[in-house]
Amino acid sequence: MEKALPFGGVFSMSTVHIPFLGRLLASCFPSHVEVARIGVHPGKDGQPTMPSLKSLNARQKRLFLKAVEPPLALAHLASRLLTLDLLRDHSLPEPGPIRILIVRLDTIGDVLLSEPAIAALRDRYPQARIDLVASRWGHELLAGNPAVDGFVEYEGPWHAAWRGRKVRWGQELRRMLAVLQRLRRTRYDLAVELRGDFRDIVFLALTKAKAKVGNSHRGGGFLLHYDARADLTCHRVDFALAIARVAGAAMPARPPRLYLTEGERRRAEDLLPPDKEYIAVHLGAGFPSKRLPISTFAAVGRRLCEKETHRRLVIVGGTEDRDLADEFAKLSGLPVVDLAGRVSLRETAAVLERCRLFIGNDSAPMHLAAAVGTPVVAVFGPSEPANYRPYGVPHRIVETSLPCRPCDHVHCIQSDYLCMTGISADEIVGAAEELLALAGAMAGRPSGSTQ
Repeated sequence: MEKALPFGGVFSMSTVHIPFLGRLLASCFPSHVEVARIGVHPGKDGQPTMPSLKSLNARQKRLFLKAVEPPLALAHLASRLLTLDLLRDHSLPEPGPIRILIVRLDTIGDVLLSEPAIAALRDRYPQARIDLVASRWGHELLAGNPAVDGFVEYEGPWHAAWRGRKVRWGQELRRMLAVLQRLRRTRYDLAVELRGDFRDIVFLALTKAKAKVGNSHRGGGFLLHYDARADLTCHRVDFALAIARVAGAAMPARPPRLYLTEGERRRAEDLLPPDKEYIAVHLGAGFPSKRLPISTFAAVGRRLCEKETHRRLVIVGGTEDRDLADEFAKLSGLPVVDLAGRVSLRETAAVLERCRLFIGNDSAPMHLAAAVGTPVVAVFGPSEPANYRPYGVPHRIVETSLPCRPCDHVHCIQSDYLCMTGISADEIVGAAEELLALAGAMAGRPSGSTQ
């Protein structure tokens, strides 16, 4: 799962030297000593010089936000005074035929981890119209979910830039304004942001919803009417539920759910006939720093399948994983069912539902597997397993013990990705065999979940 860099999209992950921000930071910190705490150092002209934002860790990002937030909060307060917004009623609505907006602008896995919170809001407001703003992948993922009435497709360009994609900011600004205009016309009674991201909270605030709920641990609390306090060490399912609870929803925690169609399940059955024990493998991840070397995956595959001929590996992933799948086939020499980039997102979930085990990096398919009830061996590198582990299924976490992790760096400051290259095939195979033995005790159950 990815953690957001504040303003990462604005700076396009480059080393920046911006005089305005230098003056802003200098005005917010009393001395160069304080400025240096976030890696900002005085340049030749005495003004602070910004480092590359991708080199900042979580603590430094929070300090950066503390530096830029006060003047922004002051400007926002002035705006509220001028528009008399402070005199308006921003209380939480009572259950009834109201309009609710949920904002989740980031990745597939993050959207899925928010599903229990969305369901909790539906439980609290059964008569409401609930709309979800999410990417087209988020829309596809939650299609058919009874908690959501409508979808507005929008992906925050700041998240795309943070993942290394080139963004045309002028074009994206026009697109964002068009989406915001559409949302404002709906006049939402309640808007909830479930990530706890300053940039997404800014988007939320611009919808002009009557009551705005979120979490400001990454900043933006001055834009919220209700700032949910959540345990930052908890799982992100529970984190989103804590935000929903402040919005009035108090449903007990449960794992995320997918509502697959019979057609999707039939497609998976055609791809995986019931004559093998299928083990799903996902080779990719959102960033190189989160990817296990393909040579290690190949060694794991050979250990699991060379002597156990009833087992068959199923390679899952998107089109971006095609090269990884080809490399795996070349290194492993194993017969596999290669579905990377060849089935839809929801068909992938249906395929995972038919597998006895999933092995992969910390990524969206890991969460898909957990959502359909498949045991998971998850390989973790820079991210924190306590926040992003598979939720609600038997699982094993494979990780290294290093003083630099979990680091919150999606672009590794170590050139050789020590937290991933240091993981051995033996560790993964041991974890996989444990879970396969556990699944063997449940062999009489119907393939897949009943969700």
